[in-house]
Amino acid sequence: MKMRVITIAVAAAAVFGSCSKNDSTTAPVSHIVTFRAQMTGAAETPANATTGFGTFTATLDTLTNIFTYDITFSGLTSNVTNGHIHGPAAIAVNAGTTINYNTWPGATFSFGTQAGTAHGVATLNSATAITATMNGDSLKKLLFAGLTYSNIHTVNNPGGEIRGQILKQ
Repeated sequence: MKMRVITIAVAAAAVFGSCSKNDSTTAPVSHIVTFRAQMTGAAETPANATTGFGTFTATLDTLTNIFTYDITFSGLTSNVTNGHIHGPAAIAVNAGTTINYNTWPGATFSFGTQAGTAHGVATLNSATAITATMNGDSLKKLLFAGLTYSNIHTVNNPGGEIRGQILKQ
């Protein structure tokens, strides 16, 4: 009987001990970073009077370096001719193209319409050639610094109809 009481007491202590709060544990840290941009004509450089708008949303997995972007746009004044991520560029500063939505390998892009979507996935590391002078690591640094923007070009606005600065959330 005494052995049974000891066994039950040890088991109870183990159960209660495992249920108690341990202050030395830490909450898991997310390795997914989200980026967003609201694209408008007013944000273009130079600004234009379009009522078109769009949304750029992306995630970057900082463990795998997988960058996934999704874009929606509508209300443009004419058909889309192209779209890009540009950088390095602060707000209201134009810069060269980094990712071309129309030709990025494996990406989808609503070309030749006034409303549509884009989607793409890229690995952002030193082995990924983004442009002749930029690799994935460089683009990742620009994204974290807020020095990139997304824009959509149209027939009526070949320099860009809508634009938005891509910012970490």
